[in-house]
Amino acid sequence: MRSFFRLSLFQSIILFLFLNGVGISQEESNGKSFGISALVQDGQFDIMLPLVISNKGIIAPAIGLASVSEAGNDISLGYVGRFYLNDSKVKPFLGGRAGILIFSPSKQEGSSIDPESTTDFILGFLAGGEYFLDEGFSFGVEAQLNASFSDKNSSRFGNPEGVNVNTGAAVFATVYF
Repeated sequence: MRSFFRLSLFQSIILFLFLNGVGISQEESNGKSFGISALVQDGQFDIMLPLVISNKGIIAPAIGLASVSEAGNDISLGYVGRFYLNDSKVKPFLGGRAGILIFSPSKQEGSSIDPESTTDFILGFLAGGEYFLDEGFSFGVEAQLNASFSDKNSSRFGNPEGVNVNTGAAVFATVYF
């Protein structure tokens, strides 16, 4: 029950921030209010939906899915904020991310035991740059410093119920509408 409450609270926060961002995004100045991004990190592919806050930043809900036929499904849901340090063609940025990683293992054939799902949380800081080919298309790269908080049954980071700090890097491409 406790894990369900934490998931519902997290989903409520994401929904609030998303709806808040939709209202804020109406104030942007170049006519582009949202986009779609493909982000690649460590062989994982995520999709983000950036909402333009202003020419100084975006907020973006993110989702990722990995399915391994014999092992199970891994879903990531998160939220990213980027705040641009200038308004030029190459925009360096600072930002943060919060996310939840949910692993649902497949039931093993011949077993009567249902394996338990695990839920891990991630908070992180990011810095990088986004290069705008024009106002509607960009490429970017980011470096990350993340803290993960593992579920008691999680083997994702090799530290059940522990806190892990790690670095990461990601590349992305975005189309703005």
